[in-house]
Amino acid sequence: EMETRMMDWLRQAIALPEGFHSVIQDSASTATLAAVLTMRERALGWAGNREGLTGQPRLRVYASTEVHTSVDRAIWIAGIGQENLVRIPIKGPLRGMDPDALAARIAADRAEGYLPAGIIACTGGTGMGACDPIADVARVAEAEGLYLHVDAAWAGAAMICPEFRDLWEGIEGADSIVFNPHKWLGTPFDLSAHFVKRPGDLTRTLAIQPEYLKTHGHDGIINYSEWS
Repeated sequence: EMETRMMDWLRQAIALPEGFHSVIQDSASTATLAAVLTMRERALGWAGNREGLTGQPRLRVYASTEVHTSVDRAIWIAGIGQENLVRIPIKGPLRGMDPDALAARIAADRAEGYLPAGIIACTGGTGMGACDPIADVARVAEAEGLYLHVDAAWAGAAMICPEFRDLWEGIEGADSIVFNPHKWLGTPFDLSAHFVKRPGDLTRTLAIQPEYLKTHGHDGIINYSEWS
């Protein structure tokens, strides 16, 4: 209960809508990996964990050149492959992803037989503080039916200040978000706040339920081992 109350306070502090659910991860890298695995499974009709990737359509994930290297590692671990992490050009003073270039590349990949799976945007990329235009990227994600994860590990804590929230306008369009209170909010290391819109997608991707762990939903119990 204490964890739930704390995470709900964090959600309100950064002005996320009530539709998001939350879990504490050990790092933003873990949250991003969970997001990549979820977008992979959704794109494959939940067959990847069961059947493997052999014989499946070749997946694509889209991100700008400014995202953290944890995205690359998530792509490796998920079996998608570095060549299928498509780098979208940036533009403007915030070095954000070009949404027109994103839409064009998704269309081109579909035409070539690839299967787009998801988009990873950033608010406060660790290298240069880059901020993607979240609202525009979210519109592309919705139009294309793609999962959108927002990595705000470094700068998400700044959203506690209303004057900075224009940097992630449209965040309600994301499927998942991560930020690290242990960076700017003085909380002990490590506390990575992972918010998801549809926890059922996350648990369908990650949960394994032997008899001794079948507690999900029983008497209101949530087994967070199924969320990570």
